[in-house]
Amino acid sequence: MAHRVLVCGAVVVFYTWVLYPLFLRLLTLFPSRIGRVVSREKIPFISVIIAVHNEQETIAAKLRNCQELLPHAQLEIIVASDASNDRTADIVNMFAARDSRIRLLEGASRAGKSGMQNLAAAQARGEMFLFTDASTEIPPGVLQTMMDDLDDPAVGLVTGTVFFGHPENAVEKGQGFYWCYELFLRATESDLGILATGSGQALLVRRELFRPLPPCYGDDCIIPLDVRLQGYRVVQDRRAIVFDTMPHSIEGELRTRIRMTARNWAGTLSRPALLNPLRFPLTALGLVSHKLLRWLTPFFLTIILLSNALLAFHGQASALWWLQVGFYLSAFIGWRLARHQKRAWLFGYPFSFCLANVGFFLGIIKVFRNQKIVAY
Repeated sequence: MAHRVLVCGAVVVFYTWVLYPLFLRLLTLFPSRIGRVVSREKIPFISVIIAVHNEQETIAAKLRNCQELLPHAQLEIIVASDASNDRTADIVNMFAARDSRIRLLEGASRAGKSGMQNLAAAQARGEMFLFTDASTEIPPGVLQTMMDDLDDPAVGLVTGTVFFGHPENAVEKGQGFYWCYELFLRATESDLGILATGSGQALLVRRELFRPLPPCYGDDCIIPLDVRLQGYRVVQDRRAIVFDTMPHSIEGELRTRIRMTARNWAGTLSRPALLNPLRFPLTALGLVSHKLLRWLTPFFLTIILLSNALLAFHGQASALWWLQVGFYLSAFIGWRLARHQKRAWLFGYPFSFCLANVGFFLGIIKVFRNQKIVAY
């Protein structure tokens, strides 16, 4: 029995992290049926929506960045402040006094990121909404590239390719490798027309496809799902590179992973039609393989470890047991080095993998306990 449990757990983990990416790569070898129809008659009006809470350190640079995205007449910039109690509002008002394109919306009480995005979208005038974060830098020309993708009437949403700058510690080095893996999956799914996720740092969506966001779900999860449900493609453009910062601490990275897992797990399951293989066969496969099974990985890893320990106690599968012990010991060493701000070398990769899976585990536990994350 323990042997069967071990094999089943190992197969699921191996499929999720190795076989599924290989399967996607294999599909890209076949000719794509995805075409491109350019139909632009005029430059659309864009509403840039930035939901913020206490962003006095970053909002000035963000507004200067947004001012350069498009010609003056084709852009409005809406900053939706979620009951900020620092100088965020004063800084935005100072910019708004000099640039009529900039508006400030303030919430009286904490509504969360999604709630403020809904408020801004309801008052926005644009034909397209660009959702972005205060810490994100969008280079000149990127918005134009994303708009070009939306010239194809089959495309409903374009998401940027996020780079996290130069790694400075063990957490960032490992997550940089992990993020490259994630970007490969997203880009390949985009090429196949089955992508159903995005990056909240830069999401450009057609106004008519936007649906109000439930407060406990993430915009990077639920907006792409709603676009796919309406029959439109989600595209991640490799050329649309934007830059963001990564948490510089173990605790910060863990909190981010927990929050994203809890909000996105619930958000994904809230759109069950996309998990129906009869309606959306490859999209359903992608959501299960890329998202749901990955978030469940720590549970399968626990099953593998416990069943392997039982077998090793009876003299079976001892080599695999010692491989697991060595892997988790390497992760522990990576953690110790990171805690003392020392270079983790190769130990940073198993540590980052384990850190991500601890975040997955705690995020799923929050879901099972019905703990909803709205404001953060």
